[in-house]
Amino acid sequence: RCKEMDGVRTGAEERMKILGAEAAKTEEKVNGVEKELRVEREWRTSLQEASMSNAEQISKLRQEIRLLRLVSEKYMELQEEHYALKEICTEQKRTLEELGGQLSAAKLAAVELREAADNAQHQHDLHQHQQQGTTTWANDRLVTHCKSCNREFNITRRKHHCRHCGKIFCNGCSDNSMPLPNSTKPVRVCDECYVFLAGRY
Repeated sequence: RCKEMDGVRTGAEERMKILGAEAAKTEEKVNGVEKELRVEREWRTSLQEASMSNAEQISKLRQEIRLLRLVSEKYMELQEEHYALKEICTEQKRTLEELGGQLSAAKLAAVELREAADNAQHQHDLHQHQQQGTTTWANDRLVTHCKSCNREFNITRRKHHCRHCGKIFCNGCSDNSMPLPNSTKPVRVCDECYVFLAGRY
């Protein structure tokens, strides 16, 4: 009977050893599964964080795209305005050039008319002086400088005869009018003759 009890005890101990080994293996598997679960949870958390970060980045990029579209539209509007203003400026410049040409032509015509009038007056005065035999009338072709200020005559600095002394002056040195015995109205005289005649009158 003792032998039977020993055999039962020995069998129970062996079974306990087997169960203990299986329990250890099961616990090891459980630990492994828990570890895998932790890794999976960490990975899932990391994915969620990355997903949130990507969502924020996508939102920012969309906002930047909207802003760029607005800037692009504004740029196109400004470019169209620039082209329109440039066309207006070109048209105005062309108009100014045309007006400038017309003004130059008008000025030239006025100068020619004034010159023709001066020549006519010059011929009239020359004829009177020749008839009266008074003052010697200076020749236009021989005189190149003003008798008073000695500045050279050109297209803008015209020649003018003093109707009293007959010499040739620029406009600045003969911009005076005095009545003379041989004229029905005041005529051009040089500064020197003006002072002389004013003293007489």
